[in-house]
Amino acid sequence: MIAITPVYAALIALLMAALSARVGVLRGKHRVALGDGDNPELALGVRRFGNLSEYAAVALLLLLLMELKGIDPVWLHSYGGALLILRLLHPFVLFGSGGAPTWKRLGRIISAAGTATLLVVASIVLLIG
Repeated sequence: MIAITPVYAALIALLMAALSARVGVLRGKHRVALGDGDNPELALGVRRFGNLSEYAAVALLLLLLMELKGIDPVWLHSYGGALLILRLLHPFVLFGSGGAPTWKRLGRIISAAGTATLLVVASIVLLIG
């Protein structure tokens, strides 16, 4: 029975819904129906949602495949928890062009590199497991 992946998929989906709602609010505020209307605030909101969509899908698929292969639940929760934390962090540290505070730059490196590391580790586990 698959019990772990649905928990993290649901939590990621809630984050996705929140980011999507934020884009909707920004579209209304800036009166832009499609694209970003060359508005930096809307462009950043769209990227925050897009980034989550792009990475979460494959990360959750890898989690599901590991669960189906019978990987230890402790490992699966560690992977899922790390994914959730990194994906929660990323929208807060994502910044557009221009200067960003050091904490945002560091946070962006941590969230992006951490997610990439999770993808690589899960892929290796699936290939050798």
